[in-house]
Amino acid sequence: MDKIRVAVIGCGSISDIYMSNITAGKFQILELVACSDLYPAAAQAKAEKYGCKVMTTEEICADPSIDMVINLTIPAAHYPVIKQCLEAGKHVFSEKMIAVELWQGKELVELANEKGLYLGVAPDTFLGASVQTAKYIVESGLIGKPVSCRASISRNYGIYGEFLTHLCKRGGGIGFDMGGYYLTALAAILGPVKAVSAFTAINEPDRVNTRIGAPNYGQEYKLEDANVITATMQYESGVLGTLHMNSDCILDETYGLEIYGTEGILYMGNPNEFGNPVYIKKTLSDKVEFPLTHGYAENSRGVGAAEMAWSIVKGRKNRASKEMAFHVFELMHSIITSAETGKVVKLESSFETPKALPAGYMGDGGWTRKEESALA
Repeated sequence: MDKIRVAVIGCGSISDIYMSNITAGKFQILELVACSDLYPAAAQAKAEKYGCKVMTTEEICADPSIDMVINLTIPAAHYPVIKQCLEAGKHVFSEKMIAVELWQGKELVELANEKGLYLGVAPDTFLGASVQTAKYIVESGLIGKPVSCRASISRNYGIYGEFLTHLCKRGGGIGFDMGGYYLTALAAILGPVKAVSAFTAINEPDRVNTRIGAPNYGQEYKLEDANVITATMQYESGVLGTLHMNSDCILDETYGLEIYGTEGILYMGNPNEFGNPVYIKKTLSDKVEFPLTHGYAENSRGVGAAEMAWSIVKGRKNRASKEMAFHVFELMHSIITSAETGKVVKLESSFETPKALPAGYMGDGGWTRKEESALA
């Protein structure tokens, strides 16, 4: 089988799970051949750990043997890195979100279309067991007709943001960081959003880094994105939804992701993970756990890149598509615009709701279907 040869750009903390999943043979279609980072020592360490070679971004772009780039840089670097790789004729799978500014995302989608290249964007957790099982439940009619939904997340970003400083900058706040997981999970099941109305706040924007050991300990910094967000969404299907995000709360992460139907309620797992339990509740009954119908219940980051690689080979549309990613990106920008203007904002973009993965393949060595069938 011909493999898709990939290079990773960005060797930060998230790169380990991507590179280990690829090199462990979890995704038969991918072959890791190179990595790159602004800090040569970081790239060298990952190259030695995962058996690939160190290259600059320019060398990766110039190498005709490299088919795909997996972009794991910080949000501010997504646009220039993706653009450079697309212009060099490389397919790209990028960490969330597609860019920082809305015009950047539009330009990247147009460039990929112009070049006839694949562009996929995380999160790919929606391809995991939890969301795929939830999608099966909805599409099987087990909760009847979906009529409303609720997404909620709270956590303390101060713990993370003072070490991972990009989380405090524009394009890195809870809306663009965690919002991607929740809104993508809902998008993969319910489809596009038609309009949104929202309120946002930046609670205590001027701060001092109090984390001993952090690179900017003792220095003043400013939060550039909203850390409290509430929104109401109208989906094209007619489903009405609410969104709540708060990154200025206690450390304990609390989440809720639910779809309410005419014949039942679906309780989904944490969309930042792959295999949380899924529950349904029917009339006058207790909430019961529903068996996971799909694979990839363990941490399978990179599955979106693998599924895109199979799409390249098969000549079909990838599930973690640039169209769905841009729509979620536009939705977050529309939430901000609505809060700033006090008006309902209608979204301009749309996308084709991705088909569910076939059930059966477990993704962890316990399988009843070959991986080619699961991701192809």
